[in-house]
Parts: sequence; C-alpha cells; structure tokens
Amino acid sequence: MCLWLGLVVIVSASALAQDRHPLQARLAGQWKVSTMDGTESTELLQFLALAETNMMGAGENFRETYASGGDNALSTCRMAGALAGDPTDFSILDRGDVIDLTAFGRTRRVSMDFDLEPPDAYVPNELGWSVGRWVGDMLVIRTRHFSEGAIRLGEQPLPFGTPLAQVVERYTLSEDGDRLSLAINLNDPEYYLFSLRVRHEYVRTEGVLSSTGGCVRG
Repeated sequence: MCLWLGLVVIVSASALAQDRHPLQARLAGQWKVSTMDGTESTELLQFLALAETNMMGAGENFRETYASGGDNALSTCRMAGALAGDPTDFSILDRGDVIDLTAFGRTRRVSMDFDLEPPDAYVPNELGWSVGRWVGDMLVIRTRHFSEGAIRLGEQPLPFGTPLAQVVERYTLSEDGDRLSLAINLNDPEYYLFSLRVRHEYVRTEGVLSSTGGCVRG
C-alpha cells in the first residue's frame, strides 16, 4: 500500500513537467513597439487613467517620497512591470529551460519551471522572481517577490512592488511569427483598488534596440 502511494506521487509529479513548446524558439528575437508616430495608444492612456483613479493612500504616500528623491537609486531602476506603463522595444533569448527578456537595458531571467520558488538567499529586487509556462500557444510569465519601485517614471510615477504585488504577462505570437501581442496584468492590492490591465502590440525587427532606462546605483 505504501509503495503504491509513493509510485502515484512520482508519476503525478512527472506529469506536471512541461515539454518545451515549439513556439519558444520562434519567440526569440528583437521586438519593436508597433506604433507609427511614437504617440501613446488609447489603451495605454486608459490604463494610466485607471491607475490614477484606483490608487489608494499607500500609493499616494509612496509616490510623494519617490518623486521627491531625484537622486534616489530607485528612480533609475526599471521594474519588470514597466512595460505596462512605458512600452519599449525589447528582446527575447531562448535558452531552453530559461528565457532571457531584456528591456530598459536590463535582463530578466525567466525560469520555465512555473512552480520554482526563489532560493533562501534570494533578495527581492525591482525585476522580481519570474517563472513561465505555455498555455496552449500563449506564453505566460508570472513575476513576484519585488522590492518597491515604479512601473512608470516622471512627475507622476506609478508605484508598485509591495509584498503581494504580482505581474502576469501573456505573449501571443502571430501565425507568420512577425507580430507579438503582449497583455499585462498588474495586481498590487496595497497600492491599487483593482488590478491594472493593458495590451501592447510589437513587430519583429532587426534594428538596434534602445538600452536607455537601465539601473544605475551609487
């Protein structure tokens, strides 16, 4: 009886392991924001308006401190969720069990083991802890365990990164492989009354991507 139960546990655990998706290699490359004139899309403007409408007192308080610290290292460190508030060109490198996603001059490592938890020595940071999995033909990346920062900079930064904060990104590749749709859901119940959602469109490019917006620490 005990041996049979142990076998069931082993088989169940193996069944949860996900094979490498054939689209993972095709997702790799450089992606450019799909806008003709560089202006902010209607959906982005709606996203920003929703963030302002639903920001709670804790968010307002952190914003005041963050905005006043012009020489604060936080102001130069872009978060994993910054693509939601400031869509920018980015690149994806497929390394099999890991995907490297580079944006704002920083590279985020995404483990393709969705159940992998950070090690004991892990220290929360602006990029957080990212894990991914394929749901059908959609790549889903979940990022948690942040340090506090902002998903959009400027005079009215959007704070993010309390202990319950979570970013979920959903990447969908077009049939010809030249267009990429990115849907982002941000949830930080200490700062915002509701979760924030936005979608951005990208096109594949061979050009040199901008590396601005990296993290500079004193």
